Amino acid sequence: MSEGDAEEQAHFDKVLRAWDEYLQYALHVNNARRAAICNLPLAHQALLRNLETPLPAPVLEEEVPAQRGGVRARLGEVDDRIRRNADVLSQVADFCRNFLGLGSEANGEVADKHAVSESDQDRVRTALRQIARDWSEAGRAEREAAYGPLLDAVERYVKKDPSSVHILVPGAGLGRLAFEYALRGYSTQGNEFSYFMLIPSHFLLNNTQKVAQHVIYPYIHSHSNWRTAADLLEGVPVPDVLPSSIAPGTEFSMVAGEFVEVYAKEEEHGAWDVVSTCYFLDTAKNALRYMEVINALLPIGGIWANLGPLLWHFEHDAEPSIELTLDEILALLPQLGFQVEELAMLPAQAYTGSATSMLAHQYRPVFWVCRKVREHTMAPPV
Repeated sequence: MSEGDAEEQAHFDKVLRAWDEYLQYALHVNNARRAAICNLPLAHQALLRNLETPLPAPVLEEEVPAQRGGVRARLGEVDDRIRRNADVLSQVADFCRNFLGLGSEANGEVADKHAVSESDQDRVRTALRQIARDWSEAGRAEREAAYGPLLDAVERYVKKDPSSVHILVPGAGLGRLAFEYALRGYSTQGNEFSYFMLIPSHFLLNNTQKVAQHVIYPYIHSHSNWRTAADLLEGVPVPDVLPSSIAPGTEFSMVAGEFVEVYAKEEEHGAWDVVSTCYFLDTAKNALRYMEVINALLPIGGIWANLGPLLWHFEHDAEPSIELTLDEILALLPQLGFQVEELAMLPAQAYTGSATSMLAHQYRPVFWVCRKVREHTMAPPV
């Protein structure tokens, strides 16, 4: 195994370990909540213990009546949901262990550099919410707001037989937008860099036998801003659609790798009729490079549909990053070979939120459709 392969395998193994260790991390955090209660005055502990707020039963059958109990009982229900999540995550990790086609574990020296961190566990928790956004009925409103304009744009601007239209979806995440294009008959490829996204998408797309095959509990990791325990403990059935519902013969694939490294290659130039980006442009350290690559991927007349905010992911990072305003990006587009066909600021939309939470994180994304009108020569790397 080459040094590069060993590094990649070590990173992949670390991601799998993060999924494997979810149970112990999540239970540890919940136990800290119990310890906090034990440090309260006894009178306060008694008040919390004797609350009669309703709790959902720890089983899924609707006919089982709600339980009643105090805060400790609620934490017990959270333990139950953590274990249910862990059961699903174990299935995901076990199915994906040979994803890279390499050995199961990298050598110890390389693996030691990739110990599971708290930030890795945060990514696992985020992945659970992403699964709910992309692959559940609960996420439908968010998907319609974010994916709907992009799906509609292709139908309006590309007047060809869908099977002859090749669409690339960079930053595909868990793959739902790419899946929706393929469901409409377009030849579609999703690209994603993060194994925290690739692993669950690989599992859902390739190991689903029925709708609502699994139930996850994505909201149990933060106990702030909930009206009721039932809202906190809400189960989310996934997926809401069968991946096998794509018509036979339709091309649909997911490719792992960093966008520029994978698609700046000459063989990709002019190979895509549409590039569709959703919450993607702000993941760049240098957005100009992303835009140059997108120009190269399209033929003259090709379409770039984009929707998202400008939450620059590498701002304040140790490595250099360029943060551009929207008006600066719009001024760059014609210089990089694009003509803006449509531009709109969309209403505020949530991202991996819960309709029952007392807190809503919202973005006011920009949406545009650009047409490639001329070639642009990519700047050489520094």
